[in-house]
Amino acid sequence: MTIYKSQTFPTTGFGTAHNLTPDLKEKIRNAFFNFEWEGTSLQAEFEKSNEGQFLPMTYKEFWEVIRKIDTANGVSYTCE
Repeated sequence: MTIYKSQTFPTTGFGTAHNLTPDLKEKIRNAFFNFEWEGTSLQAEFEKSNEGQFLPMTYKEFWEVIRKIDTANGVSYTCE
């Protein structure tokens, strides 16, 4: 029996530093999106949640539910 099911949200994310060259950012992006999953431990882990690929995402769109949870719990983050 399911009492409540939340919307899907990312369990992890990868990004690049803001000051990398566009060429290097593109190479990193290509490394993720052309990654060969077959037979890897990543494949085994991500298949548990019916996922098997890296997806492009934005903080604004995909982490909205996380920000709502943080707000409801009084959590805030600061940069030092």
